[in-house]
Amino acid sequence: MKVYGVEVIDFLDLTFPKMKTMIYGMFNFLVSRCSGVYNFFYKFTANTKFVLFKGIMKKRIQKVIQEKKIDIVISTFPICSKYISAYKKINHSNLKLYTYITDVEVSREWLTDETNAYFVASNETKKQMMNDLIPEEKIKVVGIPVRQEFKVRKGEPKKNEVLVMGGGLGLIPSIEKTLKDLSQIEDLHITLLTGKNQKLFDAYHKRYKNITTVGYTNEVYEYVKRAKLIITKAGGITLFEAIHSKTPMYVLDPFLSQEIGNAKFIEKKGIGKVVWNKEIDVTQDILALIRTPERLESMKQNMQKVKDELQTLTVLDVYEKGA
Repeated sequence: MKVYGVEVIDFLDLTFPKMKTMIYGMFNFLVSRCSGVYNFFYKFTANTKFVLFKGIMKKRIQKVIQEKKIDIVISTFPICSKYISAYKKINHSNLKLYTYITDVEVSREWLTDETNAYFVASNETKKQMMNDLIPEEKIKVVGIPVRQEFKVRKGEPKKNEVLVMGGGLGLIPSIEKTLKDLSQIEDLHITLLTGKNQKLFDAYHKRYKNITTVGYTNEVYEYVKRAKLIITKAGGITLFEAIHSKTPMYVLDPFLSQEIGNAKFIEKKGIGKVVWNKEIDVTQDILALIRTPERLESMKQNMQKVKDELQTLTVLDVYEKGA
């Protein structure tokens, strides 16, 4: 049996080591404070194949490929796919490039000429890519990768346990009023995952008796599996963590382009509730959902249907077949 070595590389650290901190900082600022500007650049980059600093990047990529004797690149980041594709084209390289698209709706920035295979979230994603003339045989419907722990469910969720989470930055729009209102419900317990958002953690830590505040953790799966409902953003990874755990989702006001696509998928598949405006009483809407077991059960069954559509393929399965 052949043994493969795996190494995780921060592509920005490889290509822009001196600018990495600034780039991450700008990204976080745009996402949290200037979503309109972020959405504009998201759409702009989706419609261009232009790659900056191609010559410099070619040398840096070639150096790491030769030093580490790399045979396969698995990309989970559009800019990585673009630069590796450009490298392959310039060098006429046989390096295998496999791209995992981490949202349901595909921006064209993910699509490159030299990608050998795409691993995508759903059949809807596949159809969209085929409309963009990506050959069907290149597209593998496997879902968005999550940790194995999310796929193993033991027992039932705790009674009236609600998880509130907004990704690594702990960003959820208009969450303050909702949390305050939910904190007044006696038979409800809320776990708030604040990620790296220290300000949010400090604001709620020990503030309400029925809200437990947790900072950055590598055990998100434990909180997801014990919850009856997740109040969250519509991020691609979070979406599939919930699907594999069969924990229904409640999404508040999606505003980033890719999250809007994910939210539409949630609605279409009936695996959660999406609030597109703030006109409804969110607290009462959440309580009505929690207290209607048949609605939650229907969402769980629909999550299982989504899981049943996925192929059980890995990168190595595809690689060893020569694709």
